[in-house]
Amino acid sequence: MVEHEYFFILTQHIYYVKNPVVVVRKEEAEKIKNLLLEKGLLDDERRIKRHEDNVEIPVKIEGIKRLKKFKIKEQKSPIYRRYYPPFDVIKNEAKKILKKDEIRLLPKKWEKIGDILILKFPEELEARKEILEIYAKVLNCRAILGDKGIIGEKREPLLVHLYGDKNTETVHVENKIKFKLDASKIMFSSGNVDERIRMAYIANEGERVVDMFAGIGYFSIPMAVYSKVNVYAIEINPTAYFYLKENIMLNGVEERVKAILGDCREMTPKNFANRVIMGYLHSKNFLPIAINALRKEGGIIHYHFLCTDKNFPSLPIAEVKKIAKENGKDAFVISSKQIKSYAPRILHGVLDVKIK
Repeated sequence: MVEHEYFFILTQHIYYVKNPVVVVRKEEAEKIKNLLLEKGLLDDERRIKRHEDNVEIPVKIEGIKRLKKFKIKEQKSPIYRRYYPPFDVIKNEAKKILKKDEIRLLPKKWEKIGDILILKFPEELEARKEILEIYAKVLNCRAILGDKGIIGEKREPLLVHLYGDKNTETVHVENKIKFKLDASKIMFSSGNVDERIRMAYIANEGERVVDMFAGIGYFSIPMAVYSKVNVYAIEINPTAYFYLKENIMLNGVEERVKAILGDCREMTPKNFANRVIMGYLHSKNFLPIAINALRKEGGIIHYHFLCTDKNFPSLPIAEVKKIAKENGKDAFVISSKQIKSYAPRILHGVLDVKIK
């Protein structure tokens, strides 16, 4: 059989077959399955069914219009492949290599940024590259970085290359926003995804926003895209600032987001903003700057913080009100929200505060 004989436009009604399969002779099944796989037409969510005289090979609905000369029909009672959690697959593969007491060391949590994997990999297993290869294969990643924590005022992750491609620049897509970054140099937390999505839609069109700790545009860019606000995005870290500018262009918001390299204590404008974002978790001492950045009639501050679960949200609310009063303003809490657990009994939270 010549390959091109199998790919052409079918009549339109075939396109609407539910759970389509191609029916082929048993002796041709392996060859045709590989051909369909190569062309991206094989539906691997359903199992191949073998009968006495023929074989049913599942194909994707969106791809069958490219097929010719196959018998195509709707599969009755399709059998779907069982879903296994990724860690279960990793563990089962690792059992072929590791001893029982080593299996318990396998990390069950990870961060996937684009096609880069970040995890806390035990030193006892770092030399076992075949285990890292299993993680990369199961989780479809081209590189793995070992997480050694966060250091410095510039919030730089301490990461070491463990496996795969040495180029750790990637593009992470979230809520249709593209974040370009070097995963070995820039912090990105999937645990904050709900807050990034919430902030994308929170403002009114045309508002002026100051993002005092903009990073690579975690909040600035979604707000500019979806709320159509004008953002003054300040970032002290030169590497993060580089990717902030890249992401502004990548998402087409050059007219709405102005990137500023520098310390927000020096670069934040006064009497300017409808709202201020304070995404840095240790920013209490920056609150007077945020308050003065708001227009004279006031505005809203989104204040991120850490506190114990026992003191949430009473302590940060009291702190914000006290500092507002010291600066001649009143603070009214619109909402308080727990974003995620930061450490045992320590919460990352956010307050939406109206300043008048």
